[in-house]
Amino acid sequence: MLFFASRHLADKLHVTMPTYIAIPLKNDSSPLNKAVERHILEHDRYKLHADRGWLIEFEGTTVELSHKLEITGQPKGELSPVGSAILVPVSSYYGRGASEMWEWLKTRLERQ
Repeated sequence: MLFFASRHLADKLHVTMPTYIAIPLKNDSSPLNKAVERHILEHDRYKLHADRGWLIEFEGTTVELSHKLEITGQPKGELSPVGSAILVPVSSYYGRGASEMWEWLKTRLERQ
């Protein structure tokens, strides 16, 4: 599997990148926020309102994204610096939210 450091490079090569939603499963979302901001390029992430999680465009599987964000993948016995979170691939959407969020999702999913 090829990984692209840049959405622009992936676009030039006509490679689609899956979109995921990342949701913290504990009250303190700051560890997940820091991990996403550290490991995912700004144009490949969208922060959900009220620290409820992230939309992330990432070339790889949910397991690979989980390891990249340090949710999982630590040596046996070592705790995750991020803690509990869930990652789910997005294939469709519906609901109520900010128009910027819907536009971000629409532009990513149309490329898939």
